[in-house]
Amino acid sequence: MSTQKNQQMKLVQEALDAAVVAIGGQAREGQIEMAEAVANALTDRHHLLVQAGTGTGKSLAYLVPAIVHGKKVLVATATLALQRQLVERDLPKIKPRASARRPDRDG
Repeated sequence: MSTQKNQQMKLVQEALDAAVVAIGGQAREGQIEMAEAVANALTDRHHLLVQAGTGTGKSLAYLVPAIVHGKKVLVATATLALQRQLVERDLPKIKPRASARRPDRDG
């Protein structure tokens, strides 16, 4: 793995840790693996299909790498309830912590 990719993975892991704390959650192995896969897909610009069960922590696993990556992404949800949760609860809590770890930021 390249030095740049290692640095990106470290930033994603730090941001994920901060995001989990921000929502009062707990780190989950499946969530970490998914976040790394999403980060790789964003960095390498390839498609990714992930299937994960309830309680995996999917929302943070795809939102955090997207925020750290710093590019616009499209997130499609299956329900309005999940969309509302992301916009009203999760993003306001995690965005400040995750975006502080973006490579183009000083923090």
